[in-house]
Amino acid sequence: MPLTLTPWHDPPSLLYLKPEDVHLWRFPLACLTSLEHLLDEQELQRAKRLRSPDKARAFVIGRARLRQILSGYLDMEPQSLRFSYGPAGKPALVGLVDSPAFNLAHSGNWGVCAVVSRGEVGVDVETINPGLDYANLAQRFFSETENQWLRACPEPRRLRCFYRIWTRKEAWLKGKGGGFSDPDQDIGLAHLAGSCTCDGSWWLRGFPLARHSLATLALSQEFSHVQRWNAWPLSD
Repeated sequence: MPLTLTPWHDPPSLLYLKPEDVHLWRFPLACLTSLEHLLDEQELQRAKRLRSPDKARAFVIGRARLRQILSGYLDMEPQSLRFSYGPAGKPALVGLVDSPAFNLAHSGNWGVCAVVSRGEVGVDVETINPGLDYANLAQRFFSETENQWLRACPEPRRLRCFYRIWTRKEAWLKGKGGGFSDPDQDIGLAHLAGSCTCDGSWWLRGFPLARHSLATLALSQEFSHVQRWNAWPLSD
């Protein structure tokens, strides 16, 4: 699929999402001010259940930034947005007509959010851990086809190949509204080999986000252009 990506740059003051465009946002998982006032009670309770303070902080910042990003398209206050959740936890806006589809991911120092006006979207980002026991994870979560692809990769590049498969698989499953427990989760050779259709309805596109990270965008419909925005400066 011919899908062009712009460089990362600051967004305009007025946001407009064209039907042929995907908007991709990145933001640091650091903030000097509290953002908890932007979240609803369900989100706050979910953050409290996370045992790791770092994960709880990343969750709060990610959900607050998601609300701020979406509010720019909808001309609404971030706090006023309401979400429903699919069986695997995928959020969607409720109570709005023709609201955009979106997906959120974060890892390490960065969060990323994808927004489209039609179809479904998934996104994933992973920070590369050189000490990761990726072989055991692959045996547990990858299909036989995916494991064969991983084993065929030269050993010096195998860790990066693992993350490439993982981010593509995770973005695709998130876009479908499922997870790694989905019984129909073999991503297919076409999606492992490049940015092309696997089943006639999904496109995958890897993209650079930051050093030591890999990220993938999954789209249920064909688009021609990915506009990449730095989510900040935005007001806290």
